[in-house]
Amino acid sequence: MKTEILKIESEALRDNFLNDPDEREVLVYTPDDVEDGYPLMIELAGTNWKPRTHNKFSAIMEKLFGQGLKAVVINPNFSTKYNINQYINSPAVGNYEDFIVKELIPFFRERYRTERTILFGKSSGGFGSYTIAVRHPDVIDGFADHFGDSCFYYLYADDLACTFKAVESKGRMNLLKELTSRRPSDEEMRILNIFGSSAFYSPDMDNESGFDLPFDEETGEIIDDVWKRWIEFDPAKNVLRHLDNLRKMKAIYIDVGKNDEYRLYIGSRSLHKKLEKNGIDHHYEEFDGGHFGNSERYLASIPYIYERLKES
Repeated sequence: MKTEILKIESEALRDNFLNDPDEREVLVYTPDDVEDGYPLMIELAGTNWKPRTHNKFSAIMEKLFGQGLKAVVINPNFSTKYNINQYINSPAVGNYEDFIVKELIPFFRERYRTERTILFGKSSGGFGSYTIAVRHPDVIDGFADHFGDSCFYYLYADDLACTFKAVESKGRMNLLKELTSRRPSDEEMRILNIFGSSAFYSPDMDNESGFDLPFDEETGEIIDDVWKRWIEFDPAKNVLRHLDNLRKMKAIYIDVGKNDEYRLYIGSRSLHKKLEKNGIDHHYEEFDGGHFGNSERYLASIPYIYERLKES
């Protein structure tokens, strides 16, 4: 297996609202000898990227390539000041959907003569893999959604309450500036999760922060109009709109931990049941475990998708 880090200047991310870098590093894994026609597999990370070539993900790649995987696997830097990325275009964050579909994929298709393209990821990365795939079936041929964001009510309930209390105490802008200026604690990440999700799902460029929060900042009550904007992106809610595009996928893999701390077993199971009811071919699995420390799930999903691609 070979590894290298490439740098790509992104037009899609230039002059983004957060002033995040528009030049991004991409960690690339390939077999020792690359041939034309390999699939391109793109990991969408669940949290901010770190340029490491000797970590658990690299160990998984070494094992997969040792088992005969013939693919170009890339692990790009999708980091934002919010420490999360939902992988859609947003004027309050950046055009990450365009970055992936219009820049990354064409660049690597040309460089390595790849053919089919697969997205895979955990948590927000699982959400992004599903979302980009169903919106771009002409570009994406399959995806692996590992405990991706879905059934937003259950996913966000605790973090919304935590964020309301923090905003009530410090004010939105003070809190936003504080948390984006340093490395947040685990508890503070709950607040950044809501701020970042708001920036993606309910951007408002007339607001100093760049987004609308889905709750009233004085009472904490959910604001229906804003929450509806969030729900438009909820896979469990929008899947029926995307059935035709899902039927075009060569491979779909979904899994979730039975004890997921964000209750994503509800969202993943709901998504699975709707796919099953409508005859969408896919693999679904609930494993023993929670939300964290599950990179080894790629040892199941990537071989599954790779074999499906060879069969189609």
